[in-house]
Amino acid sequence: MKVEDLEINEKLSKYLMDIGIKELFPPQAEAVEAGLMDGENFVIAIPTASGKTLIAILAIFSALLRKPGSKAVYLAPLRALASEKYQEFNDISENLGFKTGISTGDLDETTSWLSSRDIIILTNEKFDSLIRHQVSWLNEISIIVSDEVHLINDYTRGPVLEVVLSLVLRNIPDCQVIALSATIENSDEIAAWLNAELITSTWRPIELREGVWYDGEIHFSNGEIIAAGSKRDKTGYVSLAQDIVEQGGQALIFASTRKSSMKSAEDVSKKLKQILEPKSLEDLSKVADEIRSAGEKTDLREQLATLIEGGAAFHHAGLISAHRKIVEDYFRQRIIKVIASTPSLAAGVNLPGRRVIIRSLSRYSRALGNALIPVLEYKQMAGRAGRPQYDPWGQAVVIAKGEAEAEEILDRYIRSPSEDIYSQLGNERALRMHLLSFIASEYVDSVDSALEMFGDTFYGHQNEGDMDFIGNEVRKALELLINANLISKKEPYIVTPFGKKTVQLYLDPLSADKIKNGLSKSKSIEKVVDILYLQLIASTPDMRTYNVYQKDFDALYDLASEYTEEWLDNPEEYENEYSFDLFFTTLKTAKVIDMWLNEASEVEIAKKMGVTSGDLQSLLGSTNWLIHSAIQISKLFEWKTHVKALETITKRLTYGINLELLPLVDISGIGRVRARALFDAGYKSMESILHEDVQVIAKIQGFGPKLAQNLQDAIKDGGDLIIPKTKSKKNEVKQESLSSFFD
Repeated sequence: MKVEDLEINEKLSKYLMDIGIKELFPPQAEAVEAGLMDGENFVIAIPTASGKTLIAILAIFSALLRKPGSKAVYLAPLRALASEKYQEFNDISENLGFKTGISTGDLDETTSWLSSRDIIILTNEKFDSLIRHQVSWLNEISIIVSDEVHLINDYTRGPVLEVVLSLVLRNIPDCQVIALSATIENSDEIAAWLNAELITSTWRPIELREGVWYDGEIHFSNGEIIAAGSKRDKTGYVSLAQDIVEQGGQALIFASTRKSSMKSAEDVSKKLKQILEPKSLEDLSKVADEIRSAGEKTDLREQLATLIEGGAAFHHAGLISAHRKIVEDYFRQRIIKVIASTPSLAAGVNLPGRRVIIRSLSRYSRALGNALIPVLEYKQMAGRAGRPQYDPWGQAVVIAKGEAEAEEILDRYIRSPSEDIYSQLGNERALRMHLLSFIASEYVDSVDSALEMFGDTFYGHQNEGDMDFIGNEVRKALELLINANLISKKEPYIVTPFGKKTVQLYLDPLSADKIKNGLSKSKSIEKVVDILYLQLIASTPDMRTYNVYQKDFDALYDLASEYTEEWLDNPEEYENEYSFDLFFTTLKTAKVIDMWLNEASEVEIAKKMGVTSGDLQSLLGSTNWLIHSAIQISKLFEWKTHVKALETITKRLTYGINLELLPLVDISGIGRVRARALFDAGYKSMESILHEDVQVIAKIQGFGPKLAQNLQDAIKDGGDLIIPKTKSKKNEVKQESLSSFFD
């Protein structure tokens, strides 16, 4: 089926053909013939790189043109994926006269400006939040595209995805729903739940060859054997990466841990540096300089830059987002030849390579120890093999220790279909969060109406006729909500002001209850110091804490003893030795935040606490949200002292500064580094800077004549500080605060 033959907008047709899309792939053609552009619901369960995005494009623009003035919503599970989709849709919509918007954060805000956009890109959590706030434009939605819908199976992300789709089916019955999924065994169940047509296929635009490497050879599932490396090579990944780069391709290496991914990149970089052309090495040197110009100078940053000079990079959540983006962009441009990553990359951005190398099919978890990964996770990694524009085929190669293990991998993973996926909405955390939201939205006011509501979900669909179990769980959740004073004590249940605020803040009800109780307890404490607030925040279920190691215990024990009677989250409430250890994880997390507030560098935090810049960035984002939530709860209960103290912490958190620097960061463009330099030079306020000679300020480290003059002008005019552009030095620190790099 040719694009020029489609009954679509002429500008859209021309745009698609101009970017090289002249003919539809078979799954795309099948969807069009089945009514994709006529408003029908669809579940599209096809492999990675088989054209799901074009299916979404055709459906969205057809809906907007069919229903003028309506809106389209594209849901993505991750911020990075949402940003990628925003770029794709923004380019097209500008050509067609539509406006595209994206919102992925600020879960307690309505983001009113979105009402002026035609295509809205959101994370599932942001869309759920907008539904909770009952934004006015929800009924204007004519189509919703839900990407990666197989993540309904994910314990953390699945429930919110399931709930938002359930609410769309319930509240916007005329809305077209397009669910994009990996190839899964029970996609027909999702289609039946969504009342949708099912398009499923194993077709790919280029061939995927799957095999296992051992003893210097790749044994493919079709019986083909090719040499790669030698029998003496026991690890395989360096030989496999070098081999594909020498053929003009790129490789993705998936390792089970961050440490393993970094070691993989290090080993490959050493080898590639010996074989790459001078022009490639020159280009890579420029990329390395770009890495060194982003963020604070840390060991991790320097290690990444050094490895990139040899053509390989690592990619994991320990990197700040700026570094991850640089790695992704230059891999797409084929300058970086190999990325070694943790499996999160397979579930995130679209980043294919000719050869995918999988070092291990087991993962460690606290609950299970080392356990084999699901087939679906393997398929997601393997599906990253092959880039249609550049690769004649894609290869997914698993490294095995020998013939017996290789045969087991072939049978268990390569020749087997993915597992069925199941709803995760029955877990306690998801149930209490969404039950409270349903009550706040007046969908639920009794046990019976709750069961009816959950009956409309995928959980209800999969457990039709057997809702006894969830009935018991619903009653337990209702009891928890009643005891926390989040809802009324009897049917018909209504939400309390505290419950409504909890829903709007997108908090776990247990987090809200813990924050409220902790702040209430503080009335008996003469002065609540920062660390007490921070530990309370760290003790909530919404905060991810850090593991405590033997070397940490002495310092943390001293900290615990210093405020024995003052902790807002009482250590005595921890029931046993295991749960008391959890208290120490909250102390460590609080200590990391406290170090940042007291101007510790990222290098110092990484060295003392083992927390890298990327992890710190993520932690500060969560902390900012939870402290904001604590402020809103304090305002609700009129705890003015807490409001003032927490608002001060929020501002300090943004810049990573001590209290004394707050007056200086009121100048937009002044961050923690320059503020400290000004303060140490004797300038403690904007007035003191304004009345100083420009040449004197120019001598302060990090300034200069032009910046000093711009600083005084900004203070006079109340505008932003204009920082002159200078040629970036190899180890120059551009970063003024981690907030500069928040997603």
